Amino acid sequence: MTSRRDFVARAASLAVALPGFRPDAIARALGTRRDTATVAADALADDEAYWGEIQRAFDADRTMVNLNNGGVCPTPTHVLEAMIRDLRFSNELPVHHMWNVLEPRIESVRRDLAHDFGCDPEEMAIVRNASEALETMILGLDLERGDEVLVTNQNYGRMLTTWDQRVRREGIVLTQLSFPVPPPSQEFLVELFRRAITPRTKVIEITHITNLTGQIFPVREITAMARERGITTFIDGAHAYAHFPFTRDELGVDYYGTSLHKWLLAPIGTGFLYVRKERQPGLWPLMAAPKKLDDNIRKYEEIGTHPAANHNAISAALAFHRGIG
Repeated sequence: MTSRRDFVARAASLAVALPGFRPDAIARALGTRRDTATVAADALADDEAYWGEIQRAFDADRTMVNLNNGGVCPTPTHVLEAMIRDLRFSNELPVHHMWNVLEPRIESVRRDLAHDFGCDPEEMAIVRNASEALETMILGLDLERGDEVLVTNQNYGRMLTTWDQRVRREGIVLTQLSFPVPPPSQEFLVELFRRAITPRTKVIEITHITNLTGQIFPVREITAMARERGITTFIDGAHAYAHFPFTRDELGVDYYGTSLHKWLLAPIGTGFLYVRKERQPGLWPLMAAPKKLDDNIRKYEEIGTHPAANHNAISAALAFHRGIG
């Protein structure tokens, strides 16, 4: 297994040595993947030829070594070019090309993401980032003054700010839990929430992977424990989706939000919001939607005029992600 020191040294040398994007890079990268499909993960991790081909699928700045993929990742060049192509086409006659030709393709993207996540397409909303998905949850659920929400102090800062606005505006109670890093066990984290529950607890927001320490939470176990007590759970999956494999049923969740411009390598400004079908009537959209959409996942996509090119390129990014394994 490659040590951290070896990895940094090799990454630095590759950043200088590798040429830029080549037209055949995608085929070469996926072809290399086929050749190594039976190779053990540890061995493949050290295969510099394989990862060199993957790197050539990106037209990225090679003068710096980027070790921070927590905020946003570059998208493969062919995905970027697909988005640019759609933007140019849209600009030729926006009133027709954008709304009548490009925007309807969101349904294909919806099906692709739903298949990957393991849910019904009618439970998959395409949004612009994890913040939009999570703010839809946080601001969309009816709560009363005095109702309690449980989070940890490692939840994403923007989400804590959103909850705090409800505290200031509506008088709900926000309880932040602390835990040692690393925690003694996954069961410790389940018990952390279990012990904190009070008769006023209505919501638990779980960060699937925290951006501060990389702690992975036992989402399935906490969600099941909360459901037994009639408590809603919201899952912030911004740093989890496409980082490691899982499906909706493996998590057992009713709500899940994530960005797609991190580990999926989709264009900047893409994400998804999953809401279980029977939960949709009880969760308001972030922007107003007509009553006829009360039980329709598309009410969470009512955001006014927006480019279709960004979200249409998600499918190409998803195909690339599946291809490299």
